[in-house]
Amino acid sequence: MTQPQDRPSPSTAQRWPRLWGPRLGWLLAFIVVLMGYRYWAVQHVGISLFFDEAQYWDWSRHLDWGFFSKPPLIAGLIWLSTALFGDGLLGVKALPMLLYPATALAMVGFARALWPTSSGVRTGIVAAALFMTLPVTSLMGLFASTDAPLILCWTLASWMLWRAQVTDRASYWLLCGVACGVGLMGKYTMAAFALTAIWALWGVQGPKRGVLRVGPWLTVLVAVALLSPNLWWNVQNDFPTLAHTAEITTDSTRSGGFGAVARFLGGQIVMLGPLAVFAGVWLLVRQRREAVSTPPASVPASQWAASQQTLSPPSTSGSFAARRPAVRGSAYYLASVSSYRFLWAMSVPLQLVAVAQAFHADAHVNWAAPSMVGFTLLIASRLSQPLVPLSAPRPARWLVAVLAVNLLLSSVVLHLREIAGPQMPSRLDVLVRMRGWQEALADLAPVLQDPVVRGLPVLTDQRLLITHAAYHWRHQGVATYMWNPRGVRHNHYEMTRSLPNKVGQDVLLLTDNPRPDAITQRFAIVRLMKSVKVVVGPDRTVELHLFFLRGFLGYDHATYLQQSGADRPEPLTDAP
Repeated sequence: MTQPQDRPSPSTAQRWPRLWGPRLGWLLAFIVVLMGYRYWAVQHVGISLFFDEAQYWDWSRHLDWGFFSKPPLIAGLIWLSTALFGDGLLGVKALPMLLYPATALAMVGFARALWPTSSGVRTGIVAAALFMTLPVTSLMGLFASTDAPLILCWTLASWMLWRAQVTDRASYWLLCGVACGVGLMGKYTMAAFALTAIWALWGVQGPKRGVLRVGPWLTVLVAVALLSPNLWWNVQNDFPTLAHTAEITTDSTRSGGFGAVARFLGGQIVMLGPLAVFAGVWLLVRQRREAVSTPPASVPASQWAASQQTLSPPSTSGSFAARRPAVRGSAYYLASVSSYRFLWAMSVPLQLVAVAQAFHADAHVNWAAPSMVGFTLLIASRLSQPLVPLSAPRPARWLVAVLAVNLLLSSVVLHLREIAGPQMPSRLDVLVRMRGWQEALADLAPVLQDPVVRGLPVLTDQRLLITHAAYHWRHQGVATYMWNPRGVRHNHYEMTRSLPNKVGQDVLLLTDNPRPDAITQRFAIVRLMKSVKVVVGPDRTVELHLFFLRGFLGYDHATYLQQSGADRPEPLTDAP
């Protein structure tokens, strides 16, 4: 009895295509060199921690299941990073920075699952190299941010969701839930992955489709279970993180409109690299034209994986095969049609959410950063097609040009200040907000050892200052307080470190205001200890002032009267 034409014979069926090989070795070498350069750049481009990084570092010293504006994962990562590498600039950043190479390597496995051929593995390697050179990765990859674990978890969740849908195995549904749960503990943006999952449950062919089965609900259960400690923390603290997320999403005080949408979409192109976007569109159009005029070449059966999802690609002889490559249940249809739709589905919904946010109240370009994974794989599939024989010609010059231009663009942006000189306008320096803090606070640090003020807590009136003071004066072990006369809870420090409304406290006030009268008038004695001004650029300086404040009088006069006893009548005494 002969084998059916659309199934491989046992002799030709293969296991999953190998991941390890010379190409992966070259990729790993490329990543090592690139990460070595980025670690070097962190220490040699004249920057300190960004405000958010300093805040996350401060959180990492007091680990909890949640914080005012973010779930706890980034604080835990920085705690582990500093435990391994120290609390210096590179020690804070080291582990979060490594999550970007981890994402790139995960993309190789993800590509093999989408296109289970040897050429599909090659596409994944190209995608990984492209991802490591994207401007968004080159710049965001220098920081300890919540986007690092989010993008990794988005990639892993997409990979597991694809495998879960095409096999309906419980193990993949469980792993998808783990990736989603960990991603949610990093940033609530991970919740938008539900839009991708809902489409995939019906849009990707598998043994079963829809929600009337155990698998999808197992994913939801695992994700919620992993997020539950943070949800309970929110319950105990009146939902600060959820309220903050809703506030920045619906804030109508910022300008939106079509201009904001245009800026956001332009930013997405820059994040991917203009030449990468152009190459992806150009090659897509050209390759589709060639496919119409030329019968498609079949990938040899020996290059296909013999997995539960896989049926052999059909014969490509005849016009019908060229028009409709395979039935929906075949692996060839999954790889040639469903895989591309899935990549669009894991990118476009998040982009649409961010575009709506930009129109309503503006949006930061990184708010849709996880969508870069899907777009990168789509572009890579044009630069190195996954469903052609390994010997088929590829647009190698385009690939080299895209990688080179992305690296050049990122390097110029990173070193532009060194190239243009200190007179470069600050608006052209993307790192300007990280400059000057280390020098200014180091200049003020000797004051902390003055016997008159040694050991006093540091009071600030801005989150920016309290986080930088906590980090740059970490070796002095200073305690920090936030000035909060109205008793509001608009940030982590107002919620946890407000200066107690207790008369008599002595403090050091760190401020950028040379005349902080609203604060100093609530103290009995005021003395300016030192002022510093660090020139960052021709139009920007870091100016700080350190005051010694003695005898806190309370936030208001009523508090002083009540706690000092001045509001109580004097006892009557007998006349002599």
